[in-house]
Amino acid sequence: DGGELAFTNARRLGRVLFREAPREEAPIGKLGFDPLTDLPSPAAFAQLLARRKRAVLKALLLDQGFSAGVGNWIADEVLYQAGLDPRRRVESLSAAETKRLRAKLKHVIDTAVRVDARKDAFPKRWLFHHRWGKDAEARTAEGERIEHLEIGGRTTAWVPSRQK
Repeated sequence: DGGELAFTNARRLGRVLFREAPREEAPIGKLGFDPLTDLPSPAAFAQLLARRKRAVLKALLLDQGFSAGVGNWIADEVLYQAGLDPRRRVESLSAAETKRLRAKLKHVIDTAVRVDARKDAFPKRWLFHHRWGKDAEARTAEGERIEHLEIGGRTTAWVPSRQK
C-alpha cells in the first residue's frame, strides 16, 4: 500500500514482526493490557491484581503479561508517585493504594506520551531526572535520598522516606 516503517533500535532489545492476527498469536497475544489504550477500569484492575497477589509490585509492573510496554524507569516512576515500596507484595495493598497505583500508572504513561517521551519535558519533580546516579548522594528534587536495589534482575531506584 506504499506505507513505510521506520524502526530505531539502539539497544537492540526490540524487533518487528508482521502477523495476520497479532492479538491472537504469540508473542502479542500473550501481552497484558496496554496502559495507554486499554487500561482496565478500577474494578477490573483490582481483579487483575488479585490474581497475582503474591507478586512483588516492581516485578509485576515489569511483567509484560500483566501490562504491556511498562519498562524499568516507568515502573520506578509509577511506584514513586504512588508512594509504594517496590518490594511490597500485591496482597498488602489497600483498596486506596490499588486505586492510586492505577491512577499513577495512567498519569505517567499519559504524560510520557503527551511529550513524545522527551525526557527534558518530563516534570522536574519526577524521580526520572534524579534516578540515574547510583552514588550515595543521589537525591530527589525535594532532597530525599534515592536508594538503588535489584528486583527481578533490574536496578530499582526508590525513595524509602516516601515509598511505604
